[in-house]
Amino acid sequence: MGKNEEPMFKTYDTLEQATHAQPRVTALLACQNNLMPASWHMPVSKSPFRYAVAVREENYTHALLEEHGSFTLNFLPFEHYETVNRMGKIHGDSEDKLAISGLKSEGKDGNGNVLLSASDFIYECVVCDRYKNGDHAIFIADVTKIHVNEKQSAKPMLFSGLGKYGTVGETVLATKGETI
Repeated sequence: MGKNEEPMFKTYDTLEQATHAQPRVTALLACQNNLMPASWHMPVSKSPFRYAVAVREENYTHALLEEHGSFTLNFLPFEHYETVNRMGKIHGDSEDKLAISGLKSEGKDGNGNVLLSASDFIYECVVCDRYKNGDHAIFIADVTKIHVNEKQSAKPMLFSGLGKYGTVGETVLATKGETI
């Protein structure tokens, strides 16, 4: 690096300082009628199919998950980003987030968790394990049912932090290099 060149990277000690984009698929986690935007989630096993979600311990959703031990993960298309963002700013212990969202329910799973009609797909989940990790708890769940909307959107919702949402611009079939 020359004398007057800026370094390519800046180094930070915390996520809050860095504020870097980490595009992640975002879903609405429903525990009963409470809706919480979730972008810290991932599959952790194929057989049995298990899924993990990270929830901050101070959130109302955390208390609901501890109490009920189940949830649905509703993967909504990009067009619903404003609703998802709004759900992250409302406290479910004092307001009816489902009613405020304006989203329609397709009913409830066997544990009383909402199935949102606008979803591209929905996982019904039953918690089988829980880990405390820093300021979050990681709930591991058995996925007991998967609901797939036959009219899926081609635009999944991605969250990049700091209120920024986006979607994919192009889909490529990697094995053939073809644009879909």
